[in-house]
Amino acid sequence: MRGAIVRTDPRDQALKILVADDEPAARDLVSMILTQEGWPTPTLAEDGQAALDQLEKGHWDILVTDLDMPRMNGENLVRRAVEISRDLTIVVTTGNGSVRKAVELMQHGVVDFIMKPYDVDEFLASMERARHRAVNIHEIRGMREVVEALLAALESKDRYLNGHSSRVSRYAVELGRFAGLDRNALRFLEYSALLHDVGKIGVHEEILNKPGRLNNSEFNQIQKHPGMSRDILGPVKFLEPCLESVYHHHENFDGTGYPDGVVGEQIPIESRIISIVDAFDAMTSDRSYRGALAAEEALVRIEKGAGHQFDPELVRLFIENFEQVIDLEEVHQ
Repeated sequence: MRGAIVRTDPRDQALKILVADDEPAARDLVSMILTQEGWPTPTLAEDGQAALDQLEKGHWDILVTDLDMPRMNGENLVRRAVEISRDLTIVVTTGNGSVRKAVELMQHGVVDFIMKPYDVDEFLASMERARHRAVNIHEIRGMREVVEALLAALESKDRYLNGHSSRVSRYAVELGRFAGLDRNALRFLEYSALLHDVGKIGVHEEILNKPGRLNNSEFNQIQKHPGMSRDILGPVKFLEPCLESVYHHHENFDGTGYPDGVVGEQIPIESRIISIVDAFDAMTSDRSYRGALAAEEALVRIEKGAGHQFDPELVRLFIENFEQVIDLEEVHQ
């Protein structure tokens, strides 16, 4: 084996790695390769169920799993693992008979797969890709803490938001699942929905909290917040995929929205998703100009807006899967 790679980045040593394989020799080989190359010592699990038990106990960064295991096979482990943590980075090791299954699982969140018996250099290259993704996610978590502080500052200006951004983010991800977005797209949809109103921090609080209808000048100020959101987020490199969906979340499906008046599927699908759940949460929450509507009334209004304000296909998915998308206990009646 080559000389060990010295890893001085503290983020690497903070990574938690779980290895699932029913063959003791295979588990020990993975552990030996990683530790000799300067990786954190992995935790070893003898099958899928043992690995799942570990995943349910706390946070993990990287899962390396075989497919053919007793009690719980690798396929079921992968599906359960991504339900527990969308941010988990998964590498599959597989024999010739399971290659097709491994490829299929890449659609469900597997980052890479390695053929057994594997070459050490190929294995390490795969793990480097997994490490890069996991470290980026660590950075994203840190940035999210900053973002949440920014949102708290925004909500202190607009007393009617009261958790609005967090709810919209959760609802958007659920609707995105029904719309068929993949794991990566759902992650950026989550951030886009969480940050969609951050530009309002640049709008005077007298406008944000004004009772009654806004005048034209005040509404023009409100219409600037998508652009301000994009400007605030622009310098953050990893949020680049979110910029257009944040910028266009007030576009209407028929082209009558703002800021650019784009039409139909020219509007990013993430923006069309956010538009629906944003409107629902706004309607079912107290605002300075009116009280909260019942969920049933909000659904009626959203259905009436299909084809005008909202994407009609997404409205159909929202209504048909309403109870799965929305936690009714959170809705303000």
